[in-house]
Amino acid sequence: MSIFEFLTVAVSIVLALGLSLLISSIPHVFSPKKRDWLHASVFVLLIFSHIVVWWRVWILNSVSSWNIVQFMILIGSPLSLYLAATALVSNLPDQVEDWRSYFSDRGQWAFAALGSAVFFGILRSYYILGVVPEWWGFTALALYAGAALTRKREVHIAVTALSIVFLGLLLSRDFSAA
Repeated sequence: MSIFEFLTVAVSIVLALGLSLLISSIPHVFSPKKRDWLHASVFVLLIFSHIVVWWRVWILNSVSSWNIVQFMILIGSPLSLYLAATALVSNLPDQVEDWRSYFSDRGQWAFAALGSAVFFGILRSYYILGVVPEWWGFTALALYAGAALTRKREVHIAVTALSIVFLGLLLSRDFSAA
């Protein structure tokens, strides 16, 4: 087993914990009585973000030597996504009475954690891969920081919509290059 394979096991475990929390919450998040479309949109975005981060780890398979700082940067995005998942859904999602109110109270934390995941992605590009990060990463980081600093639903709607566009651009670029 190579060092890269060893490190990706840790990444996969953390991502699996976040996905497990999200997937187990699906019936509660999409319950017609409690559902909020903005919360549900961020929820779906977060599920796809987990998958994209896992997929994009493979870009690093050519890195021949690793150190603890690189590993901390590598694990930073999955840990941030896990924190976003814990902010977005309760440990007891069946006891949430209204996802709109819940998101209004805790959505900022989810956006802060998503911003942290993007920040670690920028660090990964520069420090591990040695490439200048792309413009959209810095834009996403600024948008998430703005969303983390406000409780305004309109801002959260705009940031969520732009996040979906950015994720789509990232995926279309990754799959067109394959």
